[in-house]
Amino acid sequence: MCLHVSHSCRLCLAAFLVLALSFAPRGATLEVPSKEHPDIGRALSKAKKGDTVLVAKGVYRESFSVGSGITLLSKERFGARIDGGGAEKVITLVNNAALVGFDVSSGTIGVYSGGHGNRIIQCLVHGNTQTGIMCVGHLPTIEDNVVVYNEGSGIQGWDVRSTVSAVAHNTIAYNGNHGISLGGNSQLFLENNILAFNEKMGMKVEPQVKVTLRRNCFFGNTEIFESFPSDNFAFDPLFVAPRKMNFKLAKGSRCHNMGTDNQDLGARLGD
Repeated sequence: MCLHVSHSCRLCLAAFLVLALSFAPRGATLEVPSKEHPDIGRALSKAKKGDTVLVAKGVYRESFSVGSGITLLSKERFGARIDGGGAEKVITLVNNAALVGFDVSSGTIGVYSGGHGNRIIQCLVHGNTQTGIMCVGHLPTIEDNVVVYNEGSGIQGWDVRSTVSAVAHNTIAYNGNHGISLGGNSQLFLENNILAFNEKMGMKVEPQVKVTLRRNCFFGNTEIFESFPSDNFAFDPLFVAPRKMNFKLAKGSRCHNMGTDNQDLGARLGD
């Protein structure tokens, strides 16, 4: 993460915003904070299907639901921090909702998705007392997120089934339980993730769960996950400075360019 906004950082932020806006449907844009929308909750209460709530960098001590068809978008990746203040669910996604670019912390569950068609993209989810991301009934698209230092599992799913959505290019590390925990009649696809240094397994699945694994890296989890397919990996990702929340890959990491798409494994955080 950029602490000083250099010319190169400004280019990175601009590139992030261009990419992030591609996730937003066409509709009205409600900016936060503004005179009309001083906080995120009030903006969401006025937003309609197809609208985008665009949030400036800052700390927002709130918990809320993102309604059907609404995109909640941070102007900078990890720039808008949602501090849940101990809420049971910091952010709840209803149906066809998108959460893009946020830092989500300080709840029991960081992000809860119970509806269909939801997307969780390029978020930092950390410091929650149970699960980072919880999914029930439907699998959202979970892509390019950093899910770390939660006291429970990083991602937990129950009865999540999808042939379209995937869990891809996430960094899931240093969680107090499993990296990913799946139960019920779940069926899903995981590729290009890093699951490392979690207190139990990198991934725990109930016997009836059907999961396809491609090009994921499992390393340093306390309980070793031994039976992953041969096209997955087990080498140290070499994070730059995880204690300082810098989960970029060091120059010598073997996770560079190892994805099914020839890109880096884990969250693609840029230079």
